[in-house]
Amino acid sequence: MSHSTHQSLLTSLPVSALPKGARDRFARATHGRRRFWAVLTVLVVAVGTAASLLGAHSVAETDAERERLAVHLSANKTATTLKLAIQHEEDLAINASAFVAGNPNASPAAFDRWAESVHAMRRYPELQDIGLVRVVPGQRLAAFEKWIATNPIRPLGPRSVPPHERFQLFPQGSRPYYCFAVAGLARNLEHFLPGGVDYCAVAPTLASARETGLTSYAPFQLGSATTLAVEAPVYKGGVVPATVASRRREFVGWLGELLLPGVVLQRALEGHANTAVTFRYSSGFSHVTFTAGVAPRHGQTTTNDLHNGWTVQDVGAAAAGGLTADSHALTMLIGGTLMSLLVGLLVLVLGTSRTRALSLVRQKTRELSHLALHDFLTGLPNRVLVLDRAEQMLARTAREPGIVAGALFIDVDGFKHVNDKLGHAAGDQVLKAVGERLQEVMREQDTVGRLGGDEFVVLVESSSREAPLNALADRLIEVLRRPVELGGGGKSFSFTVSIGIAAGHYATPDALLRDADLALYAAKAAGKDRYMLFDASMTTRAGDRLELEGELAAAVRGGQFLLHYQPIFELPSGRVLGVEALVRWRHPTRGVVPPGDFIPLAEETGLIVPIGRWVLADACRQASAWHARGHAICVSVNVSAHQLGRDVFAEDVRLALEDSGLPPSSLTLEITETTLMRDVAAAAEHLDQIKALGVRVAIDDFGTGYASLSQLQRMPVDVLKIDRSFVAALSDGGQSRELLEAILGVGHALSLAVVAEGIETQSQLDMLCEMGCERVQGFLLGRPGPAEEIEQLLGGTSSVARGSLAESSAENVSV
Repeated sequence: MSHSTHQSLLTSLPVSALPKGARDRFARATHGRRRFWAVLTVLVVAVGTAASLLGAHSVAETDAERERLAVHLSANKTATTLKLAIQHEEDLAINASAFVAGNPNASPAAFDRWAESVHAMRRYPELQDIGLVRVVPGQRLAAFEKWIATNPIRPLGPRSVPPHERFQLFPQGSRPYYCFAVAGLARNLEHFLPGGVDYCAVAPTLASARETGLTSYAPFQLGSATTLAVEAPVYKGGVVPATVASRRREFVGWLGELLLPGVVLQRALEGHANTAVTFRYSSGFSHVTFTAGVAPRHGQTTTNDLHNGWTVQDVGAAAAGGLTADSHALTMLIGGTLMSLLVGLLVLVLGTSRTRALSLVRQKTRELSHLALHDFLTGLPNRVLVLDRAEQMLARTAREPGIVAGALFIDVDGFKHVNDKLGHAAGDQVLKAVGERLQEVMREQDTVGRLGGDEFVVLVESSSREAPLNALADRLIEVLRRPVELGGGGKSFSFTVSIGIAAGHYATPDALLRDADLALYAAKAAGKDRYMLFDASMTTRAGDRLELEGELAAAVRGGQFLLHYQPIFELPSGRVLGVEALVRWRHPTRGVVPPGDFIPLAEETGLIVPIGRWVLADACRQASAWHARGHAICVSVNVSAHQLGRDVFAEDVRLALEDSGLPPSSLTLEITETTLMRDVAAAAEHLDQIKALGVRVAIDDFGTGYASLSQLQRMPVDVLKIDRSFVAALSDGGQSRELLEAILGVGHALSLAVVAEGIETQSQLDMLCEMGCERVQGFLLGRPGPAEEIEQLLGGTSSVARGSLAESSAENVSV
């Protein structure tokens, strides 16, 4: 008998049937194996526990550092919010300065009407007092008392009655000059500062503000009350002169605001619970402290220097330390220890039981199989399983004539915005909520799957006796509109979906899902938050789009584009100042295609980059040719967001100028306000590179992108082009004229040229002339045309423009 056969027999016999010596050897071998696995189990548990302890310690240190960083970031955010709040007030001061500069002899009543027209007290809850302060020489003090008696400051607006007080100088004393309020508006009589207060005596920083020309803020103390004052020097023409001597000569006065510090600080603390803030000012003149909020015990203090004597000190919750104080670290320690025990037990079981090991292998195999066919995030069937179930559904409906197969393609509207603005964690919560709600609505026999991203699909078998699929789509849209709770902090997010529906007898799952996808695309194009049923025309439109996309690519390669130019006129002379280059597509069979029919497609496909590069180069060549003929005009070129965002765009501009020989100052690049406001910091960085070449920059469609005055001041721009919607609304009356006048005032205050677009009627032109608008563009004056037509304008204004401008000028003279 061989050794292997003997061994096989030993293992097949019961232990009791073995001889005594064999039984002893078998017992010793079994005991040795058990001791080995026991020792290995203890070792695994010990190593796992030690690793858990080290990991928990690391987590505690990381969490403590994260909390310290969070307090620091919160303090920086509070300081930034406080600074932005004060800049918000500076915007009002700059706006008021523009009014004063444009109306240097305005009466107190006129100033009151302006302050009420911009709703200063309603829009700025922290504002208590706003007024204009002028310098009065000491020898003219008596004359000023008589003037203020006949032109009293009405504290609560043009309809209020001034307090019956005699002019009283405060503080008393004879000085070379005084600084008195000549116009002003207060929230109530309690905060109204009576005439006779010498602001230069009570606010020493006023004199330095006149010399520097900078808007500043400082504490203002009168009696026992201390407020926050914003001071903006005003000069003739609304422009800060270049030298100190010229600033003294052109000085008009100060535009001042008094703010309640408590209101400003409470706004800065919004969203920062359990935090206290101290706003401190220290200079040679005064030391003032403003506080708000509640400081936590043993809090962490962070100080930010705002310069100009101001600091912001935040006191937030201190970071917890140690393993027992950190729930994450404690959880990891306990969980890691338990996991070590479980792994040790598993090692013991695997080492002593083949049956359990094989069962565990089968369980893991089933889990892997499930993961291969289901989405990891939502647990729904993935694309592979959806296609398989769709094939089974089509096979069943083919055998039953009364049943049709349906597919609903569901897409979350604007989901990219959720990830970009709220973070991927919030996006995952939204996707989970969509999957759960779809499963709640659908029947057990229906399939709800996720194809990827924010695309979901529902497979339904229905008969003519059941509710139609469009009723189901309506129900799904309504259910998915319910807000989703984000992060468990009480915050919610609402969203909408678009649905494409395809139903019928299809040969393949791909055909069914393709038609549902085309219907979804149509729902998106129709405005989103709706469903669309597939019809054959959608295939045609999709084909047309693909065909147009191919033709557009061929047009880029074949140079099928041309430029038209629309003139920009000066008022009231009618002189052509420049032209705007507008691209047209000269299609070989469709004729000239306007930009509205192909520019959106070019932006979607990225073809806008080569098209924009060609437009830039050709416009520069044409303008250079006009310069050579003695027509030194500027050319404006529109720039898309795709072009501006490219790192090499500044190089494209440099090469276009170099190849054409056009002076950089004769080129203006127009960027829409919406493009600039998407990312102000990135846009400003790209514009700085362009400005370094000497090129001018214009903000196109101004008024539609919500740019603030403080943002405009930081942007390196030269021209504002008022959106045509404001000009079109002039005929409707109301606030349109006030808005246009405000934009013109902003342009003058920031020394920016302002162009009004879309002039189509004589009445619009007349009103713009009355408002002092100096540059206009529109169909009334000149339509876009080829370069040859522009040549005729450069020698003199066209008949249409000449007649319109002359008529407008005559009306202005008569007024």
